[in-house]
Amino acid sequence: MGDTDFYGRVGELESLQDAYESRTAEMAIIYGRRRIGKTALIQKFCEGKPAFIYTAKAWKDPYQLDRFSQAVGAFCGNPQMRFTEWTSALRALAAHPSPSRKVIVIDEFQHIAAERPSILSELQVLWDEELSWENILLVLCGSAVPFIAKEVLGEKNPLFGRARTIMKVRPLPFQTVADFVPAYCANDVFRGYAVLGGIPYFWQGMDPARSMTENLSANILRSNGFLYDEAQSVLRQEFREPATYNAILQSIAFGSTSRNEIAQKSLVDPRTLSKYLSVLEDLDLIVKEFPVFSGPVELGNASRGLYRIADPYVKFWFRFIANNPTLIMTRQQALSVWNETVEPGFAEFAAESFEQVCRQYLTRLRFAGKLPFPVASLGRWWKNSTEIDLVGADHERQHCLAAECKYRNHKVGIKVLRSLQAKCDQLPVAGEAVFHYWIFSRMGFEDGLLDMAARDPYVHLVGMDQLLD
Repeated sequence: MGDTDFYGRVGELESLQDAYESRTAEMAIIYGRRRIGKTALIQKFCEGKPAFIYTAKAWKDPYQLDRFSQAVGAFCGNPQMRFTEWTSALRALAAHPSPSRKVIVIDEFQHIAAERPSILSELQVLWDEELSWENILLVLCGSAVPFIAKEVLGEKNPLFGRARTIMKVRPLPFQTVADFVPAYCANDVFRGYAVLGGIPYFWQGMDPARSMTENLSANILRSNGFLYDEAQSVLRQEFREPATYNAILQSIAFGSTSRNEIAQKSLVDPRTLSKYLSVLEDLDLIVKEFPVFSGPVELGNASRGLYRIADPYVKFWFRFIANNPTLIMTRQQALSVWNETVEPGFAEFAAESFEQVCRQYLTRLRFAGKLPFPVASLGRWWKNSTEIDLVGADHERQHCLAAECKYRNHKVGIKVLRSLQAKCDQLPVAGEAVFHYWIFSRMGFEDGLLDMAARDPYVHLVGMDQLLD
């Protein structure tokens, strides 16, 4: 994958193009975690358009304004142009003649706002009184997710309601990631996805001449690998003292999912744990899930939800690297350590990502109208010791689907289907609900199950290769 390659983001580009083609001035706010591909998205969108793009840095306000003024001057054809106020610089930029609608992008906007909090109010006044009458699309972009969500988009903040296009850029799905590495088979692509997730930057170090495992071990396990310290880099950037957050993430990486389990394993006081979990959720490092079909009472019960790490790479780092003191310097050493410490537990580690990929597959079928009925809800379900990987239903819960996702080293047989059917008896659905059963398997299916699926239209089998369809 080259630095200039661009994949996916069809919906995001479509939304930005809609804003660009609007008959009035538009403001767009784009945000998402580091490395997610926001800048590449903006650059792709701006191709062929009159565009001013400025990337802010963590500088003091006077110096930041000077650099911004210099960029504005260069764009306007007057390199000596300087401004003493941000509003003057933005006013000149918006008024500069352009052959067609102009795009003005301020990337990493949070750096400007951190040093000059009044910029939000200043920009609001300037937008309301002047910029909203110009033929422009103003794009504010940031990687400080909590800041953008609360300080820029919050209802009590100056810019609230000004942006009609608000876009949180999320990781790419498995099917799109496969385009990064066309030389690999579906199983190898999934191995990469289970470790790297859908963060485009993480895939840039792939050497197609080497196996997926060689790439992963060299890039992550080697002490000089370009992803070796990425997880800690993210935490150091967000927290002055990340020790407590490290302990929480490590406990979740090793299987703690409930608040009580996390508190016990991380040794964090249960009375303060909620605060830390909330911060990690705001940063998109963890997600809190509730059983599908949960009602308002369950959703309001803080102890009911279960936590998981949202980023496969962060989960991998805390699972296999955080406690490994070994200094690994060569590809061969990294591969050896992978085979000794990672591979024996890889199938168990990757099971959660496999479930997510299967969910993406069913979601694609849903939007394509290829499921047997309109699905209104889809997600995991659990109650006490019973759990079903994926459950979906129509609004009345009269038509349902239930799925098991098996990332195992052997084929799946009829026993798995029978177990799934038995668990479905506990689901809170209509008494005469009709079920479609889906079995996803890494290694394929035993003959008996294949024969049954061939005869029964309510049994659907999906292998690894089909997950890329």
